[in-house]
Amino acid sequence: MSLKKQFAVTLASVGLGAALIGGGTFALFTSEAQNTGNTFAAGSVEVSLDKPDGTTYFNVENIAPGDSETKTVTVKNSGTLELRYDLGVDLTGDLAAAPNGLTVKVTDKNGNEIAPGPDGNRVLAAGASEELKVTYTLPKEAGNEYQGKAATLGLQVLAEQTKNN
Repeated sequence: MSLKKQFAVTLASVGLGAALIGGGTFALFTSEAQNTGNTFAAGSVEVSLDKPDGTTYFNVENIAPGDSETKTVTVKNSGTLELRYDLGVDLTGDLAAAPNGLTVKVTDKNGNEIAPGPDGNRVLAAGASEELKVTYTLPKEAGNEYQGKAATLGLQVLAEQTKNN
């Protein structure tokens, strides 16, 4: 190999080595961050009455015209989300027939009638409860056509979340 070729190969080798060494001295600053373990859990809407299904508020026998009685009913939000609820009253049977049959009225703590009627959208925060008064009345005007008749009362609480609704 000629001296010129040896010199060219040596010069190329030195240049390549210098380039590799020089490349290592031009490092960049870097950084990294992480955020892991994020979790998501859905809330719950769970409404209840203070008496479980199958346990009655009223079991009245020998009702007579002019009789009336009031019971306290507690509606509770056992869920984790604020809810809005309506109270349904289902009064059926011959004793409840118009015009002078048995009636049921539900009022809040301020005496406002909420069922049957204009209520809608009573709000309860998570863990909160509300006492309602349920009153039945057989008017004094109830005539002989109501003797021996019966009626059945069902209370139903329908609830939905208020958030994003």
